[in-house]
Amino acid sequence: MQATNAFGQSSSDAAMLLARLSESGMYFTLGTGPVADDDWQPTATLRRPAVRDRVVEEVARQLDVDEIRVAASTLFFGFAARLWSVAAGTRQVDGRCVSIGPQELLWRSVNGSLQLHIEEPRMGRSARTEVLDNHIDPCIEAWRDIVAPGLLWGNTTSALLGAAGVTGDTNSRWVTALLNDPRLQLTLEPNTHRRRSCCLFYRTPAGGVCGDCPFPCAPSAAPATGTM
Repeated sequence: MQATNAFGQSSSDAAMLLARLSESGMYFTLGTGPVADDDWQPTATLRRPAVRDRVVEEVARQLDVDEIRVAASTLFFGFAARLWSVAAGTRQVDGRCVSIGPQELLWRSVNGSLQLHIEEPRMGRSARTEVLDNHIDPCIEAWRDIVAPGLLWGNTTSALLGAAGVTGDTNSRWVTALLNDPRLQLTLEPNTHRRRSCCLFYRTPAGGVCGDCPFPCAPSAAPATGTM
């Protein structure tokens, strides 16, 4: 007999849903099943300064940057993009978000890029709860000593709209409700939908600005204040 979760869905059904979702690309990929090595650890550990700093340093080496806040912003953006992609993808297919609690959702770093995994997948609560409340909010609080919270909230909104754009949910009711959340509400200019903060990617050797950047082009000499 298959084990079922509180919503009456078997773990194998949830695993098949995630396997189908992974076909949409790496940001939508969430591994499932038992893990055989010690590289994996709960995503809650990313809030620990020693763990966070080790991964941020890996990212800084990959980007060839000296500014820790630039590497931290890039790492956080990738993490948020993966969380929102899994949430948006499972919600579109099943109507609910997969359960990604910070103790059950596992991570490991491969050359500074995060991979996510869950051993026993099941469907969970709203995307607001699973992503914003369980991961983003506490992570931003834990990282505020190395990068400005406003920047990370801007990354969160940008990552949400990016994931929703892939799934075709940009104008859906649940995305609109999230954008009206007080934590995200002031991250975009209402008329242009451009960010009010910059993710700092222009400060990497690759340079350039994103499509929703508040800067029309990369500043030639921006101060390293941590406010943008």
